[in-house]
Amino acid sequence: MADGNDQNRLDKGLVRLFGVEPGEAGVHLDAIRTKAAGNLAAYGKVLAELFAKQTTPIAPPVHLQWWPEGSRIRVIGEHKDRERIEVVLNGDGDIVEEFKELELLHEIVRSTESIGQSAPSGQYFNIGITSSGPIAFFSE
Repeated sequence: MADGNDQNRLDKGLVRLFGVEPGEAGVHLDAIRTKAAGNLAAYGKVLAELFAKQTTPIAPPVHLQWWPEGSRIRVIGEHKDRERIEVVLNGDGDIVEEFKELELLHEIVRSTESIGQSAPSGQYFNIGITSSGPIAFFSE
C-alpha cells in the first residue's frame, strides 16, 4: 500500500506528464491516449531526422525494443545498420528517456483497457520506425 509520500510522487509525475494539478478531477484515459499518440509522433519525427542525418535508411523499418538486461534500446531483427543505430540512440539520454516515457504511457493505456483481465506476461514494448511514421506495439 502506498503511503502519503508515494502519492505525492505520483501526483508530481502526473502533473509533469499530463499537466494535471493536484486537486483537479483526474486524468481521463482519452487524455493519456492523446498524450501517447502525440509523443509517439514527435519521437518518430526526431528519430527520422536523426536517421536522415546519419544516412541510415528507414527501409527496411527499424524495430526498437527496450533491452532490460542491458538497460538500453536495442534494434530487433537484421537491419544492416543495427549496431550503428543502437550506438546513436543509446548515446542520447533524451532519446532513451523518451522511449521509456512512451513505454510507460502505452502500458498505462493497455493496463487500463484490460482492467479485470489477467495481464499478459513476457511481453515487451516496441516501437517501429517506418517510412510512413512510427508505430507502438507489444510483443512476446
